[in-house]
Amino acid sequence: MKNGRFTLPAEAGMEKETLELAEKWGADAIRDSDGTVLSPEITELDFDILSTLCMIRADQDWNRSHKHHCQQKYLMSDPRTAEADTLVIDLMSGYSKDQFELDTVNDAKKYWDVIDRTTGEVVDPSKWSLSAADGTVTITGASPWHVYTVNFLVFQIWESTSMYNHITNNWTSPHQLGIDPYQPETRAHLLEYLDKWLDEHPNTDIVRFTSVAYQFPIVKNEALETRWQDWCSYRDCISAKALDDFEKKKGYRLRSEDLVDAGYYNATDRLPTKAYRDWVDFVNEFTTDFAREWVEKVHARGKKAVMFFCDHWIGTEPYGERFESMGFDGLVNPVINGTELRRMSDAPTSISKEVRFYPYFFPVNLVGEPLFVGEGGDPVRECKEYWAKARRAMLRKGVDRIGYGGYLNLAVKFPEFLDSVEVVANEFRQILDHADKGAAYAMPGKVVIVTAWGKLRSWMIGEDWPSGGFLEALSGLQVDVHFMSFDELKKDGLPEDTSVLINYGKARSSWSGGTYWTDPKVVETVRAFIAGGGGFFGVCEPTAIEHQGRLLQLEDVLGVWRSTPSNVRSNNVITGKRPSQHFITADVNGTVDLGELAGVTYAANPEVEVLSTKGDNITLAANRFGKGRSVYMAGFTLSIDNIRLVQRALYWAAGKDKEFTRWNTSNPATECAAFVEAGYCAVTNQSADAQKTTLYDGDGNGQEISLDPYEMKWVKI
Repeated sequence: MKNGRFTLPAEAGMEKETLELAEKWGADAIRDSDGTVLSPEITELDFDILSTLCMIRADQDWNRSHKHHCQQKYLMSDPRTAEADTLVIDLMSGYSKDQFELDTVNDAKKYWDVIDRTTGEVVDPSKWSLSAADGTVTITGASPWHVYTVNFLVFQIWESTSMYNHITNNWTSPHQLGIDPYQPETRAHLLEYLDKWLDEHPNTDIVRFTSVAYQFPIVKNEALETRWQDWCSYRDCISAKALDDFEKKKGYRLRSEDLVDAGYYNATDRLPTKAYRDWVDFVNEFTTDFAREWVEKVHARGKKAVMFFCDHWIGTEPYGERFESMGFDGLVNPVINGTELRRMSDAPTSISKEVRFYPYFFPVNLVGEPLFVGEGGDPVRECKEYWAKARRAMLRKGVDRIGYGGYLNLAVKFPEFLDSVEVVANEFRQILDHADKGAAYAMPGKVVIVTAWGKLRSWMIGEDWPSGGFLEALSGLQVDVHFMSFDELKKDGLPEDTSVLINYGKARSSWSGGTYWTDPKVVETVRAFIAGGGGFFGVCEPTAIEHQGRLLQLEDVLGVWRSTPSNVRSNNVITGKRPSQHFITADVNGTVDLGELAGVTYAANPEVEVLSTKGDNITLAANRFGKGRSVYMAGFTLSIDNIRLVQRALYWAAGKDKEFTRWNTSNPATECAAFVEAGYCAVTNQSADAQKTTLYDGDGNGQEISLDPYEMKWVKI
């Protein structure tokens, strides 16, 4: 495949360059971007024309005349200590008044709460009053030296994505508002607006909705610095009407505190409560219903509808049961690494999947450093690094299309960057050619990650952004990764072909599991699986919750115990075995560096194999439990050496260590993906330096391979 499956960003005034780059990059589709338009000369070319449309901010005239229909959220005032029996709290202190406006439309006494954070009690509404004029709440009868907060509703008067683009690109245009389709009048208007928009875009073949309605929340302070952000949070889809309708639908009323959560706001890292799960389900059902109306209108015009799996994706749930019923023809996802690519490629839908690669053709990069404008920018380096991370995941489970976004007038000033994108496009199509005949070889058996969220939040652990962490390591390894929830584990047990169960994350988090590890059914199921010959890989604080005298609830399986302030066990009674060599650490040169570690860990039985320590702290250990094996890793920081460490740990835990030299490479800086049915194996260099490696085939026979920086070679097998 020499051409196609590539979407090129274009703009008016760049017609000649558009044609040249479409030829160079093999584009078959052309798109606009936020802040650009396509000229008739471009839209009439023989390409699929993709037009972006953010419905909730498309009609600013309507939005400004219906500010009471703007999207809402709960904020919690900064905590204030009462020094007497009267306390005045400035509600918006610490929040951006450019972004938020106090809700003085809906009844504060019905929807707000004042909470004594010293006792956790809700203050009787008769003991507080709102001054809308100066944005304060006055509490009477307060208990001196108690801390108080107010949970209050605001309207968001600066839409988050527009705000990001405005700040990033130094725009001076008016701030854009985002409207809430939950309001019936606005919902009807948006359908009328979509009809009008479709009339005005006859040459558009594909409508890319950005995305549906609700943005993942970004909360700014007065200096427009990010105060709170969560890519999976349902914090930005609140309204007084939705709260009332939730009560009718679910049979109970949410209090503000169910959503404010003492200022944690049900962050995705926290164990989800029943109330929060019900809220997610309620919003998802509504979003599915009205998104289907949009898609049906697009289809009625003979066009395709695709959804951007970012920005306003909240409520759509591509891993949920309702997603397919919306009727979208495709998903588009921005990708900076392998984790984000797998988030897209693993989504359980048969529709077209396209990823938008970085660097975005913007003046600055993701972290605000100069890129295409200013001193010090290096888009060539960023292009190669981003592609190397995504490519290793693409070789495991790919997508259908790729593309870029942004301003073409910036990118064309860097000819070497244009050449780098050409390499990306060609390598992507090469992968598709071979993957179409069958998936790459993987270690036998499933590698299952158990979390409180399960499949719904597959590849969504927000760790070490933008570089990625433990999931980034997994995304390109030759293992078959699956996500499941603790509730599924309790009900159905593990899939029969599970080879390794992974528990990863910080103590008490939704990822590690927290109180799920106090459930006898959970620990019985997991112990039985391992004792019967299964593998367990615990990373960071696996099975961690203080209960019955221990922090690590599978201490017996892991072979180690974690100290806590309340734990009085001696730390030097058991030392464990200290082997000079082990399969897991065979590629380690020097010491194992796992980054920041949580707590101090000691040996729990004399047979545990201690593979790495930091002082007296065990950082890596291997243990046997019944017929099975377990590996404990006290932390993780992303590096080439640690990716290889994870790979070896999985093979050892699965009891597949003797198969490690089957379709693998000797040099940790290199990786391979064997497409046996196609008769080719891709060998990749994941580093910025030239590398030599030995490629092992399916029988363990090796051949020497030399690779340039970031190079991919195809070897016939």
